[in-house]
Amino acid sequence: MQLTGYIPAVILLLSTGLLSACGSDIKLPPVDPNSKALSIDFNDTNTDWKSGFADYPLGQETFYELDAGSTTLPASLATNRKGYKLSGNNHSDDLFMFITKKFEGLEPNTRYEFQFKVRFGTNAQKNCMGVGGAPGESVWIKAGASKTEPLAVNNGAGDLLMNIDKGNQAVGGSDAIVLGDFANSRECGDSNTDYMRKTLRSEPGAFSGVTAEDGSVWILLGTDSGFESTTTIYFMTLDVIATKR
Repeated sequence: MQLTGYIPAVILLLSTGLLSACGSDIKLPPVDPNSKALSIDFNDTNTDWKSGFADYPLGQETFYELDAGSTTLPASLATNRKGYKLSGNNHSDDLFMFITKKFEGLEPNTRYEFQFKVRFGTNAQKNCMGVGGAPGESVWIKAGASKTEPLAVNNGAGDLLMNIDKGNQAVGGSDAIVLGDFANSRECGDSNTDYMRKTLRSEPGAFSGVTAEDGSVWILLGTDSGFESTTTIYFMTLDVIATKR
C-alpha cells in the first residue's frame, strides 16, 4: 500500500490542513509540503494487517490465551462496526502484543519524523491495583515505524522476542515510542465496566525513523504489559504523519 497518489477511503494524502480528527478532539498538526499522511479506519482496513506476540515462551500460545484479528466492536464503542482486537493473558509479566503493516511511497533511505494518533477501546479503570501492576497504567500503548518488518523470533532459548527495538514496558526504543497507557477515565470500582474510547497521540519531534531502500516503512501498534492478567484492546483508528527531515 502506497503513500502516494489517490487511494480511496483508507489513506488520505494531504499537503495542507488537518488530518481528519475521526470524532476526537485531539488533532494532529497541519501537514507541511515535506509531509505525507495516512488515516486508517480499522472497520475497513484491518484484514491485511499482521498480528504478533512476543516476550513469552514459544509453544505457550494456548496458556497465554493469545487472540488477534478483525472483530465486531463491543456495543459501548460502536454499533455494527469492526476493530482490530488483540488479547492475551500476561503470565510472563512482559507480554508484547502488536499489529504491523508495510506502507510504500516515501523517499528511500531517508529519515522521517513520524507523528501518531490512535483511538482504541479500553475497559481498564484508572487507579486500580493488579497482579504485577495496574490493569490500566501498567499496560503501555506503543507506536512505531521501522524499515525492517517487526517480527517475534526465537532467541535460541525458546523465548519469542522482537527483532526490532520497541523498548520495554514504560520505556520506548529506537523503533517505537510510548504514547500513553491503557487506563480509561473511570475510577477504580465504578460499576460501569463497559469499554470506553481513548485517544493518544505523540508529540512533535518525539520519534523518527529511516525508510528502506525502496521507500517503504513498517508501521507498528502494540501494547507492552506489566499487568499479569488478561488485557484485551480494540484498535479503532490510526492517523500517521511522516515528515522528511
